[in-house]
Amino acid sequence: MPGDKRRIQTAVLGSADSEEPLILPLEAIELDAFRRQHAADTFWCGLLLGGCGDQLTTKLYTDRVCHFAHFPDPTGLHVCERRARDVSSADHLYMKSAATTWLLEQDHQGTVHLREPLGSVVDIAFEHQDRGLRLHLDASVAPVWDDDLIEPILGTTVPVDIDTLVRRRYVHRVRLDSAGTSRKVRIGTQSPARETQWFALDECHMSPDGFRTPAVEEILTVAEHTVWRPAAFAPAQKPTAAQRLEGALRSGSILILESECRAVRASGPHEGREAQIVAALLDQARQWLERQKRLRADLFGRLAQAVDHLDEQAVNSLLVQVNFKAARDRTTEEHEISARAAAFLKSLKR
Repeated sequence: MPGDKRRIQTAVLGSADSEEPLILPLEAIELDAFRRQHAADTFWCGLLLGGCGDQLTTKLYTDRVCHFAHFPDPTGLHVCERRARDVSSADHLYMKSAATTWLLEQDHQGTVHLREPLGSVVDIAFEHQDRGLRLHLDASVAPVWDDDLIEPILGTTVPVDIDTLVRRRYVHRVRLDSAGTSRKVRIGTQSPARETQWFALDECHMSPDGFRTPAVEEILTVAEHTVWRPAAFAPAQKPTAAQRLEGALRSGSILILESECRAVRASGPHEGREAQIVAALLDQARQWLERQKRLRADLFGRLAQAVDHLDEQAVNSLLVQVNFKAARDRTTEEHEISARAAAFLKSLKR
């Protein structure tokens, strides 16, 4: 129901300045058990949630979702300016708690900091180690890719352009999934040629070269055999046009493939058997690129439809795909659809 978007689903435990968040169950039968479990506890509109710092109570309903609520104000003057109230509004606190535990389990001496704007950025600093991590939970702060001291990890709604992704070979992402009255951290590795692979935080580690997930070593190993340094040739030996096209097709990157097609056409004409192979590969590339354009049109169409239907989950997912697969060379209509989607998600946070 539209009215439920303003219900408070998250609070902190014990005091206004607490860093211990929790989520209220939505169903009445679950709330009964929750109340028994926390009979001796108090709930607060936490300052670190952007709240007013007042105490909250729980509201039980059988005909709509249960939620936290402020105690009635006899004067009628109390106004809470808290904007984010859904299950993701405490993600920065869950992230800080999970990161602190991860540091201890990894035997790292370090600290975790909440940065402004509150709820958007979490920093992990390592003692005796120059490089740190910056988790961008939303797009409020743009990631910096050329800072040797901070490695960005992006939330699912934070866009990354294909040029950056190709240049870096991969980027890391973070999401938090609901688990009862808590949230669990998942870390993903996104690369041009594959879907994002997700892992638990304790499967990841920090190396001298940066943050590592189980997917990274595989990606770096594959990169040794890409078009740029073919495995079948010595490093100084120049690959043929056909080999370059084959490598570009394997990369799964529109940017790389278009660039190689232009370069191969400009380097012709080719002769004999190579000419036949190059022609076939160029035709294969053309068909693949045309298919990607059709998929792009379908993607923007579904995003526009999701916005029209006010489907938050679909808009969130599709906007991430659009920002990854179609970040460049957008038409006016595509820009408008993307802007509408971003504005819709921003309005929900408010």
